[in-house]
Order: sequence, then C-alpha cells, then structure tokens
Amino acid sequence: MSISGLVIHTLPDKTHAVRDAIAVMAGVEVHATTEDGRLVVTVDQPDAKKATDALVALNGLDGVLNAALVYNFFEQDAGEKEDPQ
Repeated sequence: MSISGLVIHTLPDKTHAVRDAIAVMAGVEVHATTEDGRLVVTVDQPDAKKATDALVALNGLDGVLNAALVYNFFEQDAGEKEDPQ
C-alpha cells in the first residue's frame, strides 16, 4: 500500500481541466484548490510502482507545471515478498 500527498501547481487557466482529468484517475483525489492554480491531492495505490506511475501521469497532464510529492507512506502487504532490486 502506498499513500502519497502532493501539491500540484497548474496554469491558472487550466486548473479546472486538470481537476477534471484527475477526477477520472483511479486512486487519485483532489482535496483543495486555490485561486492561483494549486491543488492538494492524495494518491492511494496498492504498491509503489503504481504510485510512481500516477505521479508521472500527473506531471504529464496538460496545464500541470509541477507535481511535488510532500508525503509518502508505504507498507508492504503481509505475504508480499520484498523486491531486492
């Protein structure tokens, strides 16, 4: 399980479009939006790879200037083997 908190800075005129794009992403939720185009977002994914993929996808959205990771919690599921790589 991976839970991440992000601040996403968007172009102010693209904030609504970015918010709409995030709304259809599984495990990603917008909690707050500012007038100058910042979004407070959480990413809740089953593993670190999917969490990383979500962060990369968020950074690639049209209108996103930066997606900054400000918090991450990761816990392996019981029975899941640690990947040595």
